[in-house]
Amino acid sequence: MPDFTDDDLLTSAFADFSNEASTYVKPAGTTAARATVQHRRKVRTIAASTLAALAIATPVAAYAAGGGESNGPPATPGDSPSVVQTTTPPASPTTEASATPSAPDGRISKTDLGKATLSIPSWPKGFAAGCPHGSVKFNGGKAGDTGSLKLQGDPVYIDVDHDGAQETVMLLSCSPQGDDFKVLAFDRDASGKIVTLGQVVGSAGNEGRQGVDIETIWEVQAGDNGQVRVDVGEYRPCCDNAQASQHQWRTYGWNGTAFTQTGGPTTFGPSPYVTELTSTADKLTMTATGSGTWQGTVKVTVHNNSQFATPGKLRVGLGLPLAWTVQVVSGCTIAPEDQPGACLSGSIPAGGTKVFTFKVTSPAAPELTESSVYASAQDDKGASYPGHDQKPGKFQIVRG
Repeated sequence: MPDFTDDDLLTSAFADFSNEASTYVKPAGTTAARATVQHRRKVRTIAASTLAALAIATPVAAYAAGGGESNGPPATPGDSPSVVQTTTPPASPTTEASATPSAPDGRISKTDLGKATLSIPSWPKGFAAGCPHGSVKFNGGKAGDTGSLKLQGDPVYIDVDHDGAQETVMLLSCSPQGDDFKVLAFDRDASGKIVTLGQVVGSAGNEGRQGVDIETIWEVQAGDNGQVRVDVGEYRPCCDNAQASQHQWRTYGWNGTAFTQTGGPTTFGPSPYVTELTSTADKLTMTATGSGTWQGTVKVTVHNNSQFATPGKLRVGLGLPLAWTVQVVSGCTIAPEDQPGACLSGSIPAGGTKVFTFKVTSPAAPELTESSVYASAQDDKGASYPGHDQKPGKFQIVRG
């Protein structure tokens, strides 16, 4: 039958093809099988990793879209906060340009200060009110039309603001009538310009209370830990006050905006250089002599009311006419330059009294009916110590 004949032909044709191709086809073997297995495992691993990344990224993206806090996304179950990693890049090494710049060098020589334009705070009222202030040009260490403003002594270098660099502290004086003083601290800005950091302390001027406020400044020294030590006194260096001031060392420090006192006395007590003397004298009886002159003897008593012994030498004087002569009988030595009025003696202790006796001669019958007596203390150069509550005395002159 034709159908069976066709099947036989096809079977025979496939058999011939299979026999011919078998010489070119080789079985895969075990090596090929292992390669196939490894390839399939790798595909599965990649797929699993991809799914895990998607699982982590999905809540992060949702958190970011929700506007969460800047502390980072919430930890997923099983995460430990102590091991949460961030994506912050490592800090770059510090370079010289990014480091904190050092403070300017505030050490300024007296020569440089003496030719600079400096900012000077205003002075107290009274005599010192006319002293140069504001932006003041110095020349040779002085300023002002008459050179009344001067740099005093040598500069002192102290790190007053604790910035690692020293500043310059300088004493200045102005002398329109007796000196007034300022202690100023100077520094340099970033451009090297001299600037005034602040006033450490200043005198009160003649508007101050003598014996109470600072009126004299003698010296400046460096203290510990950026402090400034200043030697101050309570009497203006003028006239008879020059010898009165005590020396007190006070300490000042910078608080970031101004200088304030940080140590030392804050008030002046009674000064041992200020006298409190009361002078009295008995009546002077003058009698005629055979030579036409008149003579008499007067006794003078001086009492020291102070709690301190009188400083220096005691000077006792009589207010008599220049034509009269005075001789000492007891208690002191005549000072020839003060003829006919005065003599010098030693100190009177606190609360003590001294008595002096004088022989007085007039060239003619005295016309005076009254005169005065006074006492004061003076130093070896003849400068007087000031008197507080001094009480000069008066005495009568009569003809015997």
